Amino acid sequence: MNPDLITAIVFGLFFVLLISEVPVGFALAISGALGITLLRDADLATSTLGSVPFRETSTYSLAIIPMYILLGMFALHGRLAERVYGFASRVLRRVPGGLGIATVGACAGFAAVSGSSVATAASIGKISVHEMVKGGYKAPFAGGIVAIGGTLGILIPPSVAMVLYGVIARESISDLLVAGVVPGVLAAVAYSVFIAVRSRSMVVPAGARLEDSLVVAGGGSASTSAATSSVGTDAAARGLHEAGIDLRDLAASTEESTSGQQVRGVLWIGLIFGAIVVGMFSGLFTVIESAAIGAVIALVMLVVENVRGGVRDVLTRGRDAILEAASVTSMAFALVIGAGVLSTYLVMARIPMRLTEFVVELDLPPAVIVVLILAILIPLGMFLETLSILVIVVPLVHPVVVELGYDGVWFAVLFVIMLEIGLVTPPIGMNTFVVSMTSGLKLEEVFQGVLPFLLVSLAVVALVFTFPDLALWLPGQLAD
Repeated sequence: MNPDLITAIVFGLFFVLLISEVPVGFALAISGALGITLLRDADLATSTLGSVPFRETSTYSLAIIPMYILLGMFALHGRLAERVYGFASRVLRRVPGGLGIATVGACAGFAAVSGSSVATAASIGKISVHEMVKGGYKAPFAGGIVAIGGTLGILIPPSVAMVLYGVIARESISDLLVAGVVPGVLAAVAYSVFIAVRSRSMVVPAGARLEDSLVVAGGGSASTSAATSSVGTDAAARGLHEAGIDLRDLAASTEESTSGQQVRGVLWIGLIFGAIVVGMFSGLFTVIESAAIGAVIALVMLVVENVRGGVRDVLTRGRDAILEAASVTSMAFALVIGAGVLSTYLVMARIPMRLTEFVVELDLPPAVIVVLILAILIPLGMFLETLSILVIVVPLVHPVVVELGYDGVWFAVLFVIMLEIGLVTPPIGMNTFVVSMTSGLKLEEVFQGVLPFLLVSLAVVALVFTFPDLALWLPGQLAD
């Protein structure tokens, strides 16, 4: 059978399985096994299914994934998010758009220890949206700030998405992690500047707050279809589950923190982030060892910050964090195994090589080709989850970009920023549904508020695309 026809059947089956709500890892493995069967024979497919799980998961570099996930879970159950937000809002309250900027700052800070956009949006959104609305922010604006701020979780290290990209593309994981720092900070600053400027029209003065509250309460279109809302809510619920988040836990963790707890929260984040990044730069320990040290510090933080609640409270939080980390890690490794089976078929069919040859021979400037590849990620992000896009697209496009002469680390940063945009793009923008579920805002309000921020995100992409050193300078320092 023709390899092109087999490939069409493989990807057709994959999307049918996704629509049928088969877990992505299983959908990848089943589709890849069918492709190998049609291309060669069933015996080879069976052999591949038997060998790939061990081959793909026995890689030492994958040890970083459970460490980062465990770190994020300890931070989440240690109530670090609410304390960082409390500190940022206290410091920035008098600045124009201060509460919004504090929300972005808290998202960036929590992202620096959680590595999860869904966890960041859910944790910060539960406490910040209501504070901003009480402070005179229009509800769509407040929801949009949290949704876009949460996307920083997959760019600023520790980032599980960056780790998976490195594993799939065979790029240096340490280079990828530090490459996201400058663009992540740049994005946070860009969002903050936009909030400060836009707050003049989106934040209502105290004297007009009642009237605006009536407008906000009565405004907002309810035209979002029930089908789209249902699909998105289901996707958001899966995202919360995969991120190890229970809405009941969020509801129970919103008691106000003291100023001392807020300051300690910032210090804990600085200590964890410093241990991870400074350790790599100094050469004291490897990227995997730094992840383990960060997880240990987060565990110490969970114990120290919650010991006043009693030993039982500490043990309960620690147990929940470990169980949820195990669940999320299992999901991530299932994706790695499924991607390994599908990649085995793609290599047998020579799809990446043929695609690379085809693209290189196109009569188009290399920069235009890269832009087109990045543009394709936006519609994919509308319907697929972040990790699904990673395991499907990276094996196909990364070799093409490298063959065109571009740096793989630079492209990885651009790729992940585009995934950020997909997290807030209708109709299935994961972060927007998460913010809606955790804050109680209408879904259409969150979409309305986040859309202007997409232009800011695209401007950041344009800057990193035009000035590659924004992504490559820090990895260069690491190499030195």
